[in-house]
Amino acid sequence: MSKTFELLESQISNTLTHIHKPTNVLVNHKMSDILDTLTIPELAKVAVLSIDTAMNHLDRISYYHFERDAILIGDLYSAHYYYVVSQIQSTHFQKSLSEAIIKINALKSYLQNEHHALKEDTFIETVFKIETHLIDALIEVYQLKNLKEKLHSRIIAQVEVNQLTYLNFLNENEIQHVIDTLHSKYKYNGVV
Repeated sequence: MSKTFELLESQISNTLTHIHKPTNVLVNHKMSDILDTLTIPELAKVAVLSIDTAMNHLDRISYYHFERDAILIGDLYSAHYYYVVSQIQSTHFQKSLSEAIIKINALKSYLQNEHHALKEDTFIETVFKIETHLIDALIEVYQLKNLKEKLHSRIIAQVEVNQLTYLNFLNENEIQHVIDTLHSKYKYNGVV
């Protein structure tokens, strides 16, 4: 059985047959490992990993000052997400993931605009929601509520600085402090 990130990489490579694949795309292998533990359709896993990659890549563009062409690669992963979602043919899945994406983007915008006025607890809780909202959509669609706490803590345990680049108003040390706070608040104690 292929891992989710291998499926996504293969699909994207087939799409980019005549184009040199960029090296600055970060597919979150740890998220893929988490998805691989779930008993849900492979297409659902690929869809989530694809949109996660697209959103993280687009955040990383401004943080790391990638060239403008990098936006097109983020758009490619986003378009691939919509292609995969269309193959799933589940309006419930489509609606839940769309709502999650909207919520994540709204929360990122909220942090961008209000970070200076937020108390630390509110700030940390907002980052937590951003990081767990995609998996929450899967939990809701596939009725995995019994795994919610473990999935949340496992997602938080794997968060790294390069995944929180939507916090582009913070430097790497400040982002690491956010991660350390998340790790202490949401401890991961084993496998799902």
